[in-house]
Amino acid sequence: MIRKARFVALAVAALVAAPALADKVVVMLQHTDAMSIMGQTTPAQDTTQESWFGDGAVRFDGGDTTIITRFDRKKLYFVNNGEKTYSSIDLPIDFKALVGPEMAPMMEQMAKMMAASVVVTPSDKTGKFAGIACQYKNIEISMGMMKMSILGCYSDSVGIDYGRYREFAAAQADLMPNSGWMKELADKVRGYPVQTETTTAMMGKEFKSWQELKAVEDRTPPPGHYDPPAGYREVKYDPMAQAARKGKH
Repeated sequence: MIRKARFVALAVAALVAAPALADKVVVMLQHTDAMSIMGQTTPAQDTTQESWFGDGAVRFDGGDTTIITRFDRKKLYFVNNGEKTYSSIDLPIDFKALVGPEMAPMMEQMAKMMAASVVVTPSDKTGKFAGIACQYKNIEISMGMMKMSILGCYSDSVGIDYGRYREFAAAQADLMPNSGWMKELADKVRGYPVQTETTTAMMGKEFKSWQELKAVEDRTPPPGHYDPPAGYREVKYDPMAQAARKGKH
């Protein structure tokens, strides 16, 4: 349940001998309030997240998780830095194949239970974060027992490849059993979310979170930056184990 409540919150080394070109790096600050639901208590969290946009790849780093999408290989690498493991997943992602035939019926039922409606309302409010101007939108998401109200400021002036960003976001959504609403939201809200304020209500309780752009930088990626780290052990991606791990954080 906590994983579900947290989720709406949310990466190619040079392969030739020529000098590496700088990639665009988007640095975000994120805060999530403490919460206690169904006997599970999670403390408040403050993290810094980085999204690297390279030539043919996107990399996201947040907490102990790294997600790398290699469009040139049609692969998504899900990296657990705490356990020093990674999973290699084919693109486009087939969620039923990830869980296996024995778990697929249960996942389908879960997806139906987690089906969501999305309402986006334009706003006249504008903002500017790290020098990037943005336009606010009000977003209401209803998902079973959970409701989220998001005031988000979006911009198309961040200087990234927005097509790649949308592909990367869609691939992450496909790691969940109910990705339809996330893709619907991406279709309705264009641009990069440079600032968001989210209120999540579930089972009579409420908590808040926010995300804000800190910087947009040009950096040269180190060798192998868009590959799983050397020495990490490859494991099969397990959505259920990942949900359990998330629920403890």
